[in-house]
Amino acid sequence: MSIISRYIINRFLRVFAGCTAGILGLFVFIDFFSRIGNFLDYNPRTADLIAMFVLKIPGLMAELFPLVCLFAVLVSLGMLTRHRETLAMSACGITTWQIARPLVMLTGLACIGVMLMNELVVPATSSQSRFIRDVVIKKKPFSGRFNASSVWLQGQEGFFNIDYYDANNKAAYGLTLYETGPKFQLNRVVEVQAARWRDDRWQINEGKVKAFGPDGGVIARELEPGEFKFTVKPTELVSRPHDASEFSFAELLKRIELLRSRGLTTAAFEVDLHAKIARPFAGLLMVLLGLPIAIRGGRSSSVAYGIGLGLGVGFLYWSIDAVAISAGRSGGLLPIISAWAANGLFATFAATFYVTRVARTP
Repeated sequence: MSIISRYIINRFLRVFAGCTAGILGLFVFIDFFSRIGNFLDYNPRTADLIAMFVLKIPGLMAELFPLVCLFAVLVSLGMLTRHRETLAMSACGITTWQIARPLVMLTGLACIGVMLMNELVVPATSSQSRFIRDVVIKKKPFSGRFNASSVWLQGQEGFFNIDYYDANNKAAYGLTLYETGPKFQLNRVVEVQAARWRDDRWQINEGKVKAFGPDGGVIARELEPGEFKFTVKPTELVSRPHDASEFSFAELLKRIELLRSRGLTTAAFEVDLHAKIARPFAGLLMVLLGLPIAIRGGRSSSVAYGIGLGLGVGFLYWSIDAVAISAGRSGGLLPIISAWAANGLFATFAATFYVTRVARTP
């Protein structure tokens, strides 16, 4: 690595670290004071509040990574341009691509790191943060968890498992009851293909029962009318919406395969699956977009200019991304198109800026 490359990377990393600390701190500060009023009604412990917000930081870092990359490249290279350092490099025969290459390679590696963090760290920390919020602080009864493949609930009869809950039609698919005794021994398993909420109760057409005898034998039979009791109301299931940040790529893929096997819609989960890849690489895209703007910004490339431009571009990107994601989840766009739409549009912007502001500039 050349001295120039090390110098550019060093400037970029220093600004990147400062932007990460500043933007992350600002978002945590806003989130804390916008929610603290609701939590004080529950008289929470200080340690629980701190743990809840600290556990949200990995997910927030992944969300803000593209914005931080944009700020970092605009400010770091913008200051080099303002001080005529990029002009001096050009006079020495260093091309724009040679200036940009170390940052592109570094950001590409960082994108892979963010993907790994989304896969290994964020799901666990996001789930635990929600658990502290709902169960520890708000004192809601803990009756089960929602993972990528099913909903688990605990009731008086035993443990319930639901493969998929359709909130729009108030229907539970793949409903299974694991009925236990006083000592948590498994007495029988009741399997229901579908249950629909009608007239303030669950309507079940058919199902199967597997009873376990004292000798370990299994007796299978058809479910009799009125035998199966499921007392959980739809409002309790709706309060367990899926959040893509709590699932890994493999878990989302597993859920999609499960829903497809049952003939159910998978659009929302497919969008989240593709977004798991698209969003981390938005950081690289923001660097490519910011490079020609910063290098050819001239004397106007101040810190205030970089921050203002970064806020405008970031707001535009997330607005387009939100609209595209919403359209994909509702079936208006193909999942892969909705997840990559904002990236594709801003990649076009980056190529246009490069051609008009760099390639044609003498």
